[in-house]
Amino acid sequence: MRNTVLTTFLIIFLTNVFYGQENDDVLTDIKDQMEVIDSYTEFDTFFLDPEEFLDKMPDNAAELNGYYEHERLKKIIRKVGTRSADVLTTFYFWNDQLIHVSYKQKPYLTSTSSNGQNVLDYSSTYTKYESKHYFNKGEEVATEKIGAPMAGIALEEEFVSYANKMKALLDNKFYNRAVYEALQGRWIFIQNTEDYIIFEGTIRFNFYNGKFANRLKTRIEDGVLECFFPMDDRIYRYKIENVDENILTLIDLFSKEEFAYAKVEN
Repeated sequence: MRNTVLTTFLIIFLTNVFYGQENDDVLTDIKDQMEVIDSYTEFDTFFLDPEEFLDKMPDNAAELNGYYEHERLKKIIRKVGTRSADVLTTFYFWNDQLIHVSYKQKPYLTSTSSNGQNVLDYSSTYTKYESKHYFNKGEEVATEKIGAPMAGIALEEEFVSYANKMKALLDNKFYNRAVYEALQGRWIFIQNTEDYIIFEGTIRFNFYNGKFANRLKTRIEDGVLECFFPMDDRIYRYKIENVDENILTLIDLFSKEEFAYAKVEN
């Protein structure tokens, strides 16, 4: 009996030692990879406008930048301004996998206006709360927290799924950058010049009879332009038959109807 208990204890002890050492090795690798990423000096930087990555506009400014090295995304820095603070989140990727997230809540400092009132200075912040998250093969392996989170700002938890979603949006824009660049601007529908579309970034704005109708998010895959409404399962697919500095031709893959547009404004 005693030997059985000792054997069981030894197995548990050695397993914990092995797991702890393995976890330490994983964290060391992640930190080494982060150091390599931070050492890059010639990133290709791509951005998403707020309309491209947010479903509703924030109280203050928002921005999201992706940093590419050798045609692969290495880092995303996202800033969203709330009423009281900037929320700054940095995502690190290695071999297209999320390895680290730094999440910070940075309250705005106050300054005195010309009439003597205290007002928020949106250009001056400090870090009140920070959490650091380390990931290996999609699983969180360690977390560090500094300070206390602010009331009224929901803490983010689903970092992996969100990071992959933002990566997909950036990759779509980055790898199809030549086509998106050609699409930018205002295009008049040749069959009815009162109808037109405007591309800004990856957003398509539709106008019918000269009036705004709706806005759709887009992505491009294998020469097909996919247009969809946020929070909607419907997707409209068009083969990009031609796009140059003068003419855009799209073929609806469902109805096979052809739509031709003339560029009138960049």
